[in-house]
Amino acid sequence: MIEFDREDQERLLRSGLKKHGPKGQRRPKKRADGEGSVFTVERTRKDGTTVTYFWAAKTVELGSERKKFTAQARTEREAIEKRDLKILRARVEYGLESPDSIPPDPRIAKLTVADCLLDWLKERRREDLAPATIHMYDARIRNHLLPAFGSRPVRGLTYEELKVYFTETLPDKGLGVDSIRQTFICFKSALDYYVRDGILYRHPMVGLKAPAKKAKTAEDTLAIRKAADKLGHLIIQEARNEGQELRWVFGLLGLRQAEVLGLTDDCFVERDGLFRLLVKQQLQREGARHGCELDGDTGKWSCGEQTTRCPQRIGENRWVLTDTKTTSGRREIALTAQAWLMIYEHIQTVKQRRAEPDFKPEKGAGLDRLIFTRKDGKPIYGQRDRKELSRLLEQIEYRYGLPEGMTVHTLRHMATTKLIDGGADRDHLIATMGWSPKNADAQIATYSSADYAKQAAPTLAAYLDDYLSEKRPDFTGWEEL
Repeated sequence: MIEFDREDQERLLRSGLKKHGPKGQRRPKKRADGEGSVFTVERTRKDGTTVTYFWAAKTVELGSERKKFTAQARTEREAIEKRDLKILRARVEYGLESPDSIPPDPRIAKLTVADCLLDWLKERRREDLAPATIHMYDARIRNHLLPAFGSRPVRGLTYEELKVYFTETLPDKGLGVDSIRQTFICFKSALDYYVRDGILYRHPMVGLKAPAKKAKTAEDTLAIRKAADKLGHLIIQEARNEGQELRWVFGLLGLRQAEVLGLTDDCFVERDGLFRLLVKQQLQREGARHGCELDGDTGKWSCGEQTTRCPQRIGENRWVLTDTKTTSGRREIALTAQAWLMIYEHIQTVKQRRAEPDFKPEKGAGLDRLIFTRKDGKPIYGQRDRKELSRLLEQIEYRYGLPEGMTVHTLRHMATTKLIDGGADRDHLIATMGWSPKNADAQIATYSSADYAKQAAPTLAAYLDDYLSEKRPDFTGWEEL
């Protein structure tokens, strides 16, 4: 006879209950190998109530290592989905899955190329970039990128189509190398931001290179070297005849165009027995902005007008004196007594002009003390300044050939070359040109066309003389020769 003991009694009581009794913790559901585990976790809120979370875990092999992934959520399904998404992303990073296999967030899936570009431009505006730089980015986006890609989902871009666009489409439209480079950098930087923010899991421009800048040839180097040696004197001589000598002296001293045009009376001081030029600001033209809607598909503004005629425009076009282009650009340059006298005479002439009734400077801090202005006291546009240099060059008889594409900025290249040929070392160049010490070597390589062979000549002469001098008593091979 089989005895019905207490254990049988408890088993019988449990047989009428559900899988998990009313008491005790819920145990993990039995899962097949490879499915991972799911547990429940109770947490107490601040108000004393408890809430149950599901915690999913799974260990997978990634390459040569095993890694555990976990996730928690309010439901079992959501916890498993979050955990599996983490695993999928890891497999993509290890190259075991395609980036396209990651399901996009519904909010992200709707983002277009226009959203990407305009979000990026908005962030760049907050970084307080120069107005001219922002204007350039804005123009490249509206004129080229939005009409071509604006309505496209940003996650749908492919390497192949972008390669065709930058290597065939834009060149066929007649766009120059510099403009294509700017458009390329603008687009790539915007996509970089979306990769950074996790909106894109792959960058469609990886491996795609911007059109290379025209390499500086031996002829270019020789032209700059000749210009540094001879052209500068001719420019000053011609400018002196028209009362513009000082403006181009500063150009040949290596100052940027905006730095020269932004010089004011208080940029010149005498301290510790030294005449000094303080490069502390630059002249900028700030423009108004559209306040209406931009069509992301076409790059056109809803008002159909230019910025200055937009009925909802933000701000107005105005001149301002801003900080130098970079922190390193803020510098002091020592001046000779002769240069100081020239500056003094120029400022005295300008002060006399300021007293005339038709001298009406722009409103704004420091704009009434600019030392280079138009006759009416208004600031000089960069374009007008460039035309003036071109006019001077046309009047000069220079038989060595101007540097290709010569602009006002070329004077800065000439200054670097002339200073190096004159014996200036790295620290002197940094102090004069306003470069950052971190990239001074790269700047010297870019700007300089100095005659390094001439600089090395004394050392090399001593080296060669050691071999080519008269017969030496300690040398025993002359008879055989």
